Amino acid sequence: MTASTRRRTGWSERGRQERLGLKLLLPVLSILVVFTFIPLLLAIWRALTSNTGEFIGLANVERALANPQLGESIRQTAIYASIVLPAEILLGLGLALLVHRTVRSAALRALIFVLAMAPIFIPQVAVGVVFRLVFAPNYGVLNAMLGLQGHDQILWLSQPQLAMLSVAIVDIWQWTPFVYLILFAGLQTVPQESVEAAQVDGASSWAQFRHIELPYLRPLLLLVLFFRIADVMRVFDHVYVLTGGGPGATTQFLSLYLYRIAFPFSDMGQASSLAVFLMIFMLVLYSVIVRFLPVERG
Repeated sequence: MTASTRRRTGWSERGRQERLGLKLLLPVLSILVVFTFIPLLLAIWRALTSNTGEFIGLANVERALANPQLGESIRQTAIYASIVLPAEILLGLGLALLVHRTVRSAALRALIFVLAMAPIFIPQVAVGVVFRLVFAPNYGVLNAMLGLQGHDQILWLSQPQLAMLSVAIVDIWQWTPFVYLILFAGLQTVPQESVEAAQVDGASSWAQFRHIELPYLRPLLLLVLFFRIADVMRVFDHVYVLTGGGPGATTQFLSLYLYRIAFPFSDMGQASSLAVFLMIFMLVLYSVIVRFLPVERG
């Protein structure tokens, strides 16, 4: 068989495999088109048209950016993110390091894994309902414990600062296990020989983490940060159940703000324009984070 014949045979085989791969991916790609790209195109078109379907260009964008409530919702979202993101990442990282370094039993590690999965799979509406009972002023668990200590009841969901803290606590409780699971899996990829060599050399726990474990965790930390920012941008369910965006606009984050514009006020054009801007922001953020991820070289 000549070299040209072998090349043609190789190309034919590669083309056959690519066609097979496309056939296998076709159902997934069809679902992606139906539930992602079509709604995206509709949102872009809705952002450029009036309620009557007339093309108005960037008029909806101008109205959305001129609305003073937008700035307030962005500010509250930023405050919320500044609370939950550092707390979840630091707590998840600390728990991952603790389990990785101290728990040797495979059974106990599996039990911790199952317990960490539980909060993630609980629907956020259910989480909001449960924590609403926890924060309830008269019969809630927290106020009952305070009453046993002789303290007055606290209106957790009615005071601005406490309402923000309360919804943040719920988010931290539910999503810190997610950070733990990702980072714990990353710690399993750290070469044990390097760790043992550092311990023999007398390296401290901090030096071991900084010089050996952190380089392996850095890509995962970036991805976790992106996923959690994306979740903060769309957080809705438990906040809506707990506070409804109140008191006032204290917990009216971007997602609740978009919901109120789109449905109670029936301004789909303005809401769609903001949703498109939010999508563009997340794409830009992702492109920035990807630049810091290591590239595998063959």
